[in-house]
Amino acid sequence: MTRLNELAREYEARHYPLTRRLDLQREGPQTARERALRWIQTFAHEEPGADLLLVVERGHRPGRKGPVRVSVEKLLDELRGGLVEWWSPFAEGSLALRVARDPRRWTAAARPSPLEGDGRTPETAGAAYVDAEDDVPEELLPLARRVAEMRRTREGLGVSLLGVVMRQIWIEAQATAMSERVSFHEALTRAEKDEERRLYEEE
Repeated sequence: MTRLNELAREYEARHYPLTRRLDLQREGPQTARERALRWIQTFAHEEPGADLLLVVERGHRPGRKGPVRVSVEKLLDELRGGLVEWWSPFAEGSLALRVARDPRRWTAAARPSPLEGDGRTPETAGAAYVDAEDDVPEELLPLARRVAEMRRTREGLGVSLLGVVMRQIWIEAQATAMSERVSFHEALTRAEKDEERRLYEEE
């Protein structure tokens, strides 16, 4: 068994360089989930189709899964068919995955409409996300908030749904950035101009 692990580690080092490996072993289950999601989102935007490796636990007794592994595997199940093309256990305590080759698949799967309750439809129920305020880069937060507030006002939604609208805006911005190969700032700027145009047309 030791020899098999050594061979697996050798293959891992060749196939998954350090830039494509994310070690989550020292994180709590929720933090590990959020870090993995953001990391996968980054590759989906910058390098669709990339093969990645998540290190979730090493040295655990075979057949017993730790909380970090359980949390990350659940995330990957939720992302499969969207941001993730496939995933599978790999070697000792690792999970291999391939980011979706066609970001447009993520675009189609990630638009939560209509906005009811927490903003999910039956098709997207259980889909993974982290709070938009935590997910949006700090320098883009003012722009994202502005776009979200414009849409909330235009659609006549209550203030309590601003977070849901913000999440929708950010998902759409990521989809635009991935499918059209533009920056997140450019994607949000386009969304802002679109909301301004719609507000003007509806007046």
